[in-house]
Amino acid sequence: MLLLIKVGLKVLSFDQFRKAYAHTLHVKKTGTYPTHYIADAAWAVQAVSYRLPFALTCLPQALAVKYLLRRASNLQLHIGVQTAAHHRFEAHAWIEKDGQIIIGDWPEATNYRPIWVWE
Repeated sequence: MLLLIKVGLKVLSFDQFRKAYAHTLHVKKTGTYPTHYIADAAWAVQAVSYRLPFALTCLPQALAVKYLLRRASNLQLHIGVQTAAHHRFEAHAWIEKDGQIIIGDWPEATNYRPIWVWE
């Protein structure tokens, strides 16, 4: 899934990618996952991302986790910008479930403000 997401983000416009990706997320019934399963899915995506011969930033990782956990309710993809004015512009993507970050956590000294949330 990580490779498909990477290719999709490279060759499609974001609107085209978003529509195609949303189609893959559509499931007839939602469910719940045990906490350890959610943590394992995030760990697996990060582990694979770091072992590939090319860089996968936070957005493909977050999209992959959202796909793997697509039946979960209250799973939100956030895209945000850094709030500290003295830093250069920086965007970041992360996944939250019930207010807890699943993947894409950042250091305590940094803070991001969501500008787009995808339920």
